[in-house]
Amino acid sequence: MYQPLKRFQTYRGKDIRITSGSARELPPGSFAVLAIGGGAEGWGLAHIGPDGDAADLGGEYYFATAEEALDFLHQLIDLMLDGGDPEAG
Repeated sequence: MYQPLKRFQTYRGKDIRITSGSARELPPGSFAVLAIGGGAEGWGLAHIGPDGDAADLGGEYYFATAEEALDFLHQLIDLMLDGGDPEAG
């Protein structure tokens, strides 16, 4: 069944924001799925560090939909928390 995306959500204790704005406006420690060109040019990923600095997590990779970007971000968070061990989560 279709589940609409929520602008603010938490995954495994990590805050995630879906936004068309700047990552610099987000609180430290949060992750972001960012619309590029209003979403027409794709979706990117960022993490906001403790000092408010945004780090691009996707590098040169962009996603066609926010859902794809969010799924990849969940995988990155799993990797960070579990070290890539699927049995650890």
